[in-house]
Amino acid sequence: MTRTDLAYEAHEGLAKKCEGVILETKDLEHGELIKIEITDEEAEKIVGKKIGKYVTYETPSFKHMKDEIRKEVIEILSNNLKSLVDINREKILVVGLGNRRVTADSLGPRTVDKIKVTRQYFKAYKKDFDEDYNELAILVPGVMGVTGIETQNTIKGVIEKIKPTMVIAIDALASRKMKRLCSVIQITNAGIEPGSGIGNMQGSLNEGTLGIKVAAIGVPTVVDTATIVSDSIDLMKEKLTHKISVADEVLGLLGQLDEHEKMGFIREVLNPMYNDTYVTPNEIDELIEILSDILAEVINNAVHPGYESSDM
Repeated sequence: MTRTDLAYEAHEGLAKKCEGVILETKDLEHGELIKIEITDEEAEKIVGKKIGKYVTYETPSFKHMKDEIRKEVIEILSNNLKSLVDINREKILVVGLGNRRVTADSLGPRTVDKIKVTRQYFKAYKKDFDEDYNELAILVPGVMGVTGIETQNTIKGVIEKIKPTMVIAIDALASRKMKRLCSVIQITNAGIEPGSGIGNMQGSLNEGTLGIKVAAIGVPTVVDTATIVSDSIDLMKEKLTHKISVADEVLGLLGQLDEHEKMGFIREVLNPMYNDTYVTPNEIDELIEILSDILAEVINNAVHPGYESSDM
């Protein structure tokens, strides 16, 4: 099956409706808001995503989005983040997952660079409460290939030391549709599994493993080559509908396979040459800069009652 970190993408790929899933969609002038809740273990197993709530916003382009629309999207996502994990008076640790040296995987570190950090002021002035700001610290744990330390262990160690009441984790995700790269933002209270999108699991980060509330927010920045080939086959079938050729016969045979069989066949062909290669948009540098701005504003607005953009 194609790898995806998006809950609604995993759900839409199911052959039939799953009982333990509550789905709500809302069309907006500039995009679509999708809310999906996985309510029981059976649904968790079928969909392949953890029990919890997932809020996803999808738009054709964040790059060309007007400022007033961007502000509206930030407000929508901030309100959903607050309600998903019941943000009130908290001590928050914002974690930027990923590798700063790899652009497509740098969304987390680049976002936390723009978060309003306040813990130092709470400590300096011995404050337990502030009307305008929550106590907030940031962490960029890096990746095991660089640090030699599992991400989960680094985060757990910091949690034990500074004792936050909530973690907000930011990460780059994987999609199974090219059109969704850098055009979707997902927020969830189900936690996150760093590296899962590219098959490099480093342990789950959720309320069960960390002992405190966890929210995860991310954007798909990569898609694997098998997905690109699968999408291309589907497009070729559409284009060749009225043509008779050997290619038609081949595509027709592929069309008889279910999604799991088709992806298995494509991987069997590709792996000797590409071995789980991942692709990202050619303007990824610019897109990461735009998306990290948006995610930082979403988080700042959600966690700091008195935050204004000029604070940055």
